Amino acid sequence: MVNLIQIKTFRNLTIVKLKKKIIWLQKLKKNNVLSKNTFEKFILSKKTTIRLLELFYTHLTKVQSVCIPYQICGFDILGSARTGSGKTIAFLIPIIEFFYTIQWNLKNGISALIITPTRELSLQNYYVLKDLLKYHSFSHGVVMGGANKKTEIEKLEKETTILVATPGRLLDHLKTTKNLKFQNLQFLIIDEADRCLEIGFEEEIVAIVKLLPKKRQTVLFSATQTRNIQSLSRISFQKTPVLLEIKENTREKIIENIDQGFVICKPEDKLVFLLTLIKKNRRKKIITFFNSCNEVKFFSALFRVIGLNVLELHGAKKQFKRTSTFFKFCKTKESILFCTDIAARGLDIPAVDWILQFNPPLEPKEYIHRIGRTGRGIHGKGWALLFLYPSEIAFLKFLKKNNINVKEFIFKKKKFSLLKQRISRFIEKNFYLKKLSKLAMKSFLNSYMNYRLKNIFDFRKININLVSESFGLNSIS
Repeated sequence: MVNLIQIKTFRNLTIVKLKKKIIWLQKLKKNNVLSKNTFEKFILSKKTTIRLLELFYTHLTKVQSVCIPYQICGFDILGSARTGSGKTIAFLIPIIEFFYTIQWNLKNGISALIITPTRELSLQNYYVLKDLLKYHSFSHGVVMGGANKKTEIEKLEKETTILVATPGRLLDHLKTTKNLKFQNLQFLIIDEADRCLEIGFEEEIVAIVKLLPKKRQTVLFSATQTRNIQSLSRISFQKTPVLLEIKENTREKIIENIDQGFVICKPEDKLVFLLTLIKKNRRKKIITFFNSCNEVKFFSALFRVIGLNVLELHGAKKQFKRTSTFFKFCKTKESILFCTDIAARGLDIPAVDWILQFNPPLEPKEYIHRIGRTGRGIHGKGWALLFLYPSEIAFLKFLKKNNINVKEFIFKKKKFSLLKQRISRFIEKNFYLKKLSKLAMKSFLNSYMNYRLKNIFDFRKININLVSESFGLNSIS
């Protein structure tokens, strides 16, 4: 039981913390650090304002200063803004303020719906929402593939006001879950819409939109405006939306904050070079990107056996493990994450030191999204390293044409032959690792044939026998 003294102590501590944050804000004002471009310019409720101060949100990002007024005024919005520009806060604050201002009845059912492409991004948006709602009484929830559906149904039946969801699971609930109240829906937000379409959710989103009430405010955000986005917008919007294209010189900021490099690596040396590099930087926070789930599985298992505590994140992993891995990596100051492009977009992972791209991305534009996981924040600094085969060097010219200059990182040349032999012998004796390495090799070859830039990533130019050595195999048999 919690006694009255404990409750008083807790309240006093909370007041002291809040006073400190108010004094901090006043100092910023006196020193003219706060400009007009702060959340003060919007007349927000005290509950929201206090929470923003506690979370140290003061200055508005460009997308927030542009989009919040339009959304508060009730306009439909078709917005284009880069990942990490502050979109989540931009669309959540108007929703919270609307429900608070008109004293929304909590029994009205699901009144705001936020659709996101991946489970990790759904969780991230949900926890930002949860943080902002600390002093508000609106119920909130998240539904996504891989989670327990029965548990989700129980929560949905308890009058959820704001719901975050992935498209597939949401459509499933709309079609099968009884007593779902959507008739009072006020807001439909589709976040990272271009990513939703890329990973095959177009049919699900179209079906969802058709099942929802037509009288609502719709906000659709994407990093790029494509033909598919335009066709989706025609279905989603009931009236002509306000077009807001937020340009923030993304590439210049990325180049400014991130030291980008490449290394030309022979196929047979790639595995041992990665191992050597990670061992040297094991006290750093590192994300390594691969192009397939099987590659992530194999290299994670191998590095763990060698003695490196590697976390893995990919689409074939069960949801509860994906969730725990994501938050575990976010909280640690030094850790190693092996992942697919599932972690390339939207996720705000703090203090990442190194981005390693063991394989160049299948889609060239994913290069920017991958390296964008580091160097985040005003004072953020990070390093990015791209592994290339000698036959892939033309990819650097492609990047240069897109105003991305990557310099060569020079590493001391070492003789890897002894280490390669030890690894290959070890894999040969371990049935489980050998099976994983063969599957990884097969997935790599399949993905290599799916590169869009066929003139650069030419399957005929790679030596398969040498490539097999980067998977610890002596041959491809």
